[in-house]
Parts: sequence; C-alpha cells; structure tokens
Amino acid sequence: MNEKLMINAALLRKESEFRTKSCVVEKAVAVSHDEFYNLKSHPLRDNDLITEHSEMMFCDDDGVYHCLLIYDKENGDGLLIESEGSPYARYAQYVPNAKLLYENHMQTHSHEMRLCCPLEIYQYVEDYPPECCILDNEEMAKYADEINQGIKENDLPEERERGLMHWYHPNDDNNELDNKVHSAHCSVEIINGELTGVITTKVMGELSDEALAQFIGYCTGQLSDGWGESLGQKYIRSPTLRKLLMKYLKSLQATNLSRKCMISGVKWNSRSMMFIRLQKFSFQNWLITRSSSLLKI
Repeated sequence: MNEKLMINAALLRKESEFRTKSCVVEKAVAVSHDEFYNLKSHPLRDNDLITEHSEMMFCDDDGVYHCLLIYDKENGDGLLIESEGSPYARYAQYVPNAKLLYENHMQTHSHEMRLCCPLEIYQYVEDYPPECCILDNEEMAKYADEINQGIKENDLPEERERGLMHWYHPNDDNNELDNKVHSAHCSVEIINGELTGVITTKVMGELSDEALAQFIGYCTGQLSDGWGESLGQKYIRSPTLRKLLMKYLKSLQATNLSRKCMISGVKWNSRSMMFIRLQKFSFQNWLITRSSSLLKI
C-alpha cells in the first residue's frame, strides 16, 4: 500500500513565475462527487450554483478577488471561482484538499453558540393522553447517550456536515445567517442534573439581533415541521429503552442570556415505549452560551 502523500494538482509546464492573487472565500459549498466531477470536467458550462451566487463574486478596487469555493464532500478537493457575473467558472483555480482547508479555518475562526431548551418526556400508553404520562427529566438523564445515538442515526447523510443548516436556502446571496452560521446540530445534554434539548451551532463572527431572531425562527420551523417532524415519526431503538419517539413542538421563541431553562417532569417507567417533545415555552425559557461549556447562572 502506498502511504505517500497524494495531491491532485494541475501542473503547469515551464512556468517562469507564479503570479498569485489575493482571494477571499465569500462562501464554501459542499457538493456530491458526481456534481463536482461534472463541474471540474466542464468549467465553461453554465452552472446553477455559480449562477445562484454570482452577485457575491467580484474583484474589488484593491485587486482582491471575492470567490465561491465549491468542494467535493467525498474526496475534499475544490474549485475556487470568481465568475465576474457570468454563469460559469470564468476565473477558477483547482484547490487540493479544499475541504480540509475550509474546515481548519472554521475550527480556528468560528465560535460555538448553544441554544438550550426544555424537554417534556412522556411514557407512551395506549388510549391515554400524553399529558397523563409525563416522565421525570432527572431519571431520563441516564439515557442521554442512547437518545443521542438515536438522533445521530436518524440524520440523513447530507445533514451530517451542517445539520439543520443544510436545509436553509435564503433568497439573497448576502443573507447573514447563510454567511455566518456554518452548522446547527441537535442533541440532548444533562444540564443541572436534568435532560435538556440543545442546538449547537458553529458561527463566524457575531450575529445581529435580527439575524439571531431569524435563526431561532428557522429552528422553530425545522423542529416542528422539518427535521423534528421526521424524527418524531420514527422510533429510536435502544436495548435499554426499547423504543422512543421524540417530538419537538414549534413554540421556539426569543433568547436571553440571564434566564434558566424551565424543565418539568414526573415519574419514569423504563418498561414502556416513550416519546420526547419540547415543552411550550416563552421568552424566558431560552439560554444561549457562546463557549464550549454551558454558562453558569
């Protein structure tokens, strides 16, 4: 087996000088291997992704090129493109290991923001309303790993890199959320001894108040009608818990750094099927943290 470093590159013959340009990646887009191969093989053909992002590609007065990076999510190579308003790759450079470059940049230049929200947990009992079968969040905390494994298995392959943001498609190229929020992944965590819902995001820079409200509104829709609806229709299978259903309600509201999560619950019974959903909550039920550990209040 050849263990030497392999790099895909476009080698130029007898170049007398390498004249590089300063390029800013305005946005990076991951595509399938087939889609990238088609773009790489036919860069002068009109391309929907290039057309969609044409307004963000230009050369400014200082000679800096503002570009779109399209990379292969499977093998990691990419094309750095500045289309000058054209629907094809008018100016382009093949970039080996573009995905790794971009992910390293995200790791060193982005910060983590976590939205924490309460959960209500119910035992499934046939012919009984859920409100009569509320379970205890403290007792459910011991099953956090199994529930998170079920959430992970439910995610589609295309959701694994960006989570909820994979489905975010704004109408304008300069949308703040699209440009700053790289990923948003759902999970459950133990906070103050109780199981809590968490949305962990990777953000470049700071979000404005308007963008933050817009982001929470987007998550609201995903948890009620998109990602959350899909999860709520499937059992999470567990050797310990047998079957779980997780259901998220749509009343995600505003945020506040100075408020605690409100969590309720009663008795837990491990022998029955269960489902989990977010409790309805209002402004004071949100907690945002901007570090790898949760804010202590």
